[in-house]
Amino acid sequence: MGIVIRIATEKDLLPIQRLLARASLSKRGIEQNIDNFLVVESPAKKIIGTVGIEPVGKDGLLRSLVLSSENWNAKVGLNFIELAVAYGKQKGYENLYLLTNSSLPFFEYIGFKILEEKEIPAHLKASEHFSQYVEGVTKVMALSTDKI
Repeated sequence: MGIVIRIATEKDLLPIQRLLARASLSKRGIEQNIDNFLVVESPAKKIIGTVGIEPVGKDGLLRSLVLSSENWNAKVGLNFIELAVAYGKQKGYENLYLLTNSSLPFFEYIGFKILEEKEIPAHLKASEHFSQYVEGVTKVMALSTDKI
């Protein structure tokens, strides 16, 4: 049996937090949003990846995208993010956003567009996760779920 991608549960909280810590990503707010996270589980039932979709009004903010380096390849990464996008659409989000300092071509390939500072919606700026935004460094990307 191969890897499994599933919705996270309470028992996944600590493994997700450890994975994020190893990737130097924020663990804030995960407890409140655990049911909005997906996990990638190895055949040995070890969590090797995660992504969250934090609700922000009618939209979703992709956060905490991590795949352990020994399990990462472009195909797995692409499949994982496409599943996360489909999950966001299934949950009824109108748009999906993400903050990134890298991987722009990867997300553009999937259909995300870079937003200019003036295009960033106020409700996104008001989200807790947006506090990690650094003007001129962090890029905000958006994808309308109508286009998937």
